[in-house]
Amino acid sequence: MTDYPEAWFSTLGAPLGEGEQADIAAYLHGLGIKTALPTLLVGSWSQASALSHKPADAWWNAEEAERARLEKLAKLDPADLSWLASTDALHGAAAVAAARGACADPGLIKAAAGAATYALYQYRLARAADVGESHPFVRKYALFCGGRWPLGVYGDRFAIY
Repeated sequence: MTDYPEAWFSTLGAPLGEGEQADIAAYLHGLGIKTALPTLLVGSWSQASALSHKPADAWWNAEEAERARLEKLAKLDPADLSWLASTDALHGAAAVAAARGACADPGLIKAAAGAATYALYQYRLARAADVGESHPFVRKYALFCGGRWPLGVYGDRFAIY
């Protein structure tokens, strides 16, 4: 992993900076999603849980189509040792953040860690496919590295914790 895992999940619920807002706009634009969507800044683990149980099909389908496209361009080894170590580190970072936020829900902690792990996989795909810094998966990864948890597009809002 190129960034320190302890930074992951460290700014959950904090106000968004200009750089993060630019990353969100570039991420949505790159997926072909309306970039002028209002951003919902999630303020708690319980709010993140409630949102993550709602359907977000259009956003998910856009991400999955891009993932499939990149997988045709680049192959990654799922047994790479650095990749496996990163998944453990991300679970630890999620667990620490959850404890700070008084969340003891192991399923939600696994969901947060899984989302981060998937973002890392998407980032690795983007790098292997050499698609550049403006690619939506690179921008999503930057949000995670900055301590955020991008939750997705729900209705007419982009949710981020």
